[in-house]
Amino acid sequence: MASTTAITPKLHILHYDYVENVVEKRKPYREAHLAFIRKQVESGNVILGGAAGNPPSEAFLIFRNLSSKQIEEVAQRDPYVVNGIARKYSVKPYMAVVGDDLLKNDLIKI
Repeated sequence: MASTTAITPKLHILHYDYVENVVEKRKPYREAHLAFIRKQVESGNVILGGAAGNPPSEAFLIFRNLSSKQIEEVAQRDPYVVNGIARKYSVKPYMAVVGDDLLKNDLIKI
């Protein structure tokens, strides 16, 4: 018999889909974006983030302590979103079950 108990995620992934030629187009906004994300790191909300691909075509940020709605509100203020560098974004629950000791409180116990 399957369990009907919903699992509450402890982490979420914010995914950015970048515009073409992002390396060149992001230059005017890069320092502001990094400063903005560093504030989220300092507040304990972001535990990891960065671009994917070489050259980059997307980025992922792993959040803790915030709801999906709160993360969307953060994304809407990010200079990359405000200035069209991230042409779209999404927030998804991340059900992490394995990780090192630094993440032990963020893992789902199954």
